[in-house]
Formats: sequence, structure tokens, C-alpha cells
Amino acid sequence: MDTELLKTFLEVSRTRHFGRAAEALYLTQSAVSFRIRQLENQLGVNLFTRHRNNIRLTSAGERLLPYAENLMNTWLAAKKDVSLTAQHNEFSIGASASLWECVLPRWLEHVYRDNPDMQIEARISQRQSLVKQLHERQLDLLLTTESPKMDEFSSQLLGQFDLALYCSAPLRPEGKLQYLRLEWGADFRQHEEDLIAMDAIPALTTGSAKLACQLLPSLNGCTWLPVLWAESRKDLVRMQQRPILTRPLYAIWLQNCDKQEQIKMLLKKPLVE
Repeated sequence: MDTELLKTFLEVSRTRHFGRAAEALYLTQSAVSFRIRQLENQLGVNLFTRHRNNIRLTSAGERLLPYAENLMNTWLAAKKDVSLTAQHNEFSIGASASLWECVLPRWLEHVYRDNPDMQIEARISQRQSLVKQLHERQLDLLLTTESPKMDEFSSQLLGQFDLALYCSAPLRPEGKLQYLRLEWGADFRQHEEDLIAMDAIPALTTGSAKLACQLLPSLNGCTWLPVLWAESRKDLVRMQQRPILTRPLYAIWLQNCDKQEQIKMLLKKPLVE
């Protein structure tokens, strides 16, 4: 469907006059008439009844009107969105909820400080979904604690952060706490049983550190949290008998991605601890 035909149809339906519609569209009257005939031929119906100084919509034209308005509004919105993308340096970055909540905000602040005109989409999802989006070119960059396992991906170690076991204040004996599992990568889960003294099934499994922290008091729970983030909260206390664990943070992208320059620029910013 040619949007110019719909635009002309809407203008004629508004003015009910081919001449005035032609003036509004900066066209000749014959061009307006030709466009309307084209649209009518495509649809196989007459859209207007034509009498001297009395142009009216047919029943088919009345039925087309709301569709034409919706289609034009959608097209204008699409043009605006695409033009904004061209004007700004739009870039999509995917990570888990916990990484966005606890680890990445300060890094992103530094990125924006050096690139104030950059337009970033911070996408939250599970790693498996984000890897699929990256492979299908729906995502530009993935930040994750696990190194890539596909040859078509490039990667760089962005930095690392520390995890420790926390419960809600005041500190309680570990044996009386329920374990709340946060997703920190498949390799972390492999060693999880050696890191905690509880044999019970986790009371909660989630990708959101904020949700886990909110439920710590009511569930009498404990969970692994980034140290720098957790130490800034007065409602959390670290369980000192558990070791501090260091986790890597990788930046992963397609080798033949068309945004190599933006990626190189972003990777100059180390993870801020």
C-alpha cells in the first residue's frame, strides 16, 4: 500500500474537494484524481461519489476512513522512531536483572559521561534469550558472567566483581536460614552446593537481586550479592564464615557486527568497582 495514496484519500475526505486537497498537498488536481483512482483500483471499490461541488464518501470510503487514519498514524510514528535512531547513536545492551540492578549502573554512568548523546537500550532478560537475540542481530552487546561458547562471537573481559553471602540484619545462624538462589551463571551454580551449608531446596530462585533482598526478612533467607552494592545497604549483613567469590564480567558481540566502533568505545570503560 502506497502511503501517499492514503494521505491523498484522507485529505479529500477532509476537504470534500479535489481542488482544495490538491492545494493542501502541493499537487495538481489531476494528480489528486489519479491517486484516488489508483486507490480505488487497488481496493476494487469507489471511495467517493463525484458531483459538482458535492463530493461524498461512499459506504466503502466510510469504512476505509478509520483504517487509513490508523495506518497513517502508525507510519508517521515509525518514521519518527527511525529518524530518531538515525540522529542518535542507538545501541542495545543486554544483561540479567541482577547485573543491571547491582553491578552495571556505575559503568553505564561513566559511559554516558563520556558519550552524552548516546542512546542506549538496557535490555533485561535471561542469558539464553539474550544470546539468541545477539545471534539474530536483535542485540548489539551482551554483558554476562559466562564466557561465549560460539565461534562467531567475540568477547572481552570487562572486569570482575565480588560476591558474598548476605542475610537481612540482624545476623542469624546460617543453619536457621533459608537459601534464596540468585542466578549468577551456570558455572556458579555448579559450585553452589559447596558454597552453602544448607541441603534444603532454595525457597526462591530469581534473577532479580532487589526482589531477593525484599524477601530476605520475611523468608528468613540469605543469598549471594555483589559486595559493593550490598555494603551500601544498612538492612543487609554479611555472613563472615562464607568466603568472598570473584565473578568475571564479559562483553560479548558478533564478530561481524556492524557496530564495531561503538563496541570498541564502550569497552574502553572498565567495570567500576
